[in-house]
Amino acid sequence: MSRKKNRTNRTRGFRLRVAVIGIAVLFYFGRVPIWAQGAGVTSKARDNPTPSNYQLPAESLLVEEQPLDAAGHPDKTLVLWMVKPEKHPHKPDDIYTCPDYTRGSHYTGPTRVSLADRKTGKIINTIEIKQEYNNGEDSFDVPYAIRKGYQYAVEGHPKAGEEAKPHLLLLKDYNGDGKALEFALFDAEFCMGLETTLIGYSERQGKVIQYPIRLTEEGERRATESHWCDYLFSQKPTAPGKWKYQVNYSGRGGDLEKYDIRYSPEKEAFEGTHTAVSGD
Repeated sequence: MSRKKNRTNRTRGFRLRVAVIGIAVLFYFGRVPIWAQGAGVTSKARDNPTPSNYQLPAESLLVEEQPLDAAGHPDKTLVLWMVKPEKHPHKPDDIYTCPDYTRGSHYTGPTRVSLADRKTGKIINTIEIKQEYNNGEDSFDVPYAIRKGYQYAVEGHPKAGEEAKPHLLLLKDYNGDGKALEFALFDAEFCMGLETTLIGYSERQGKVIQYPIRLTEEGERRATESHWCDYLFSQKPTAPGKWKYQVNYSGRGGDLEKYDIRYSPEKEAFEGTHTAVSGD
């Protein structure tokens, strides 16, 4: 081999080593977008198809997956994923402010929940998690590490003040039909007020749905529909599929908010009344 070829090979090898080191440095200092750093798949989903098998966009992050084995649907799985999310770690020494109760260390970006076929790896349908209470903003804060004792259950037994991985797709029987097929998401924007929404697998429709909530205001005939309701899915039901609770904003210059809500199996929706009593 000639000296010229030797120099060329050494140059290529040197450039390759520099490129590898450069990429490692970028990953270490967080310069590479979080979606390019690999999917954060839960232990339950590690043996299942990868995000590419689920035909997710190339710049997406699979946050968590929850197979529906226990609910009698071993061929189906729920997938929580995000599009090009930004990563926001919480400093260990910083105190938790009220919004941190539902965020902790979190990703921010367009958030999706899909129902997928575990055998074929294909997406059956997808819903978008939008902030309807903030002009429909197509972005949401999803915790990847959070302290225990708040809205989301966490894995293991972390010490007080220590963050741990949350179990976001924690399936429960929220609607009172006897089947644990739903999970709730929460957003605490302030110290008072907690936006909640419910997502689950509809056996009737064969897809994942975000349950509509239809509330009739006092003095109104028509109900207003949304997918979010203040505190609803953080409250203990008075009976399966029924809630009656109140939130007192009068100390902050607001009203005493009263809710009387029940689940309608026929409509696969939550319906009820909302009454605001003046604190004056």
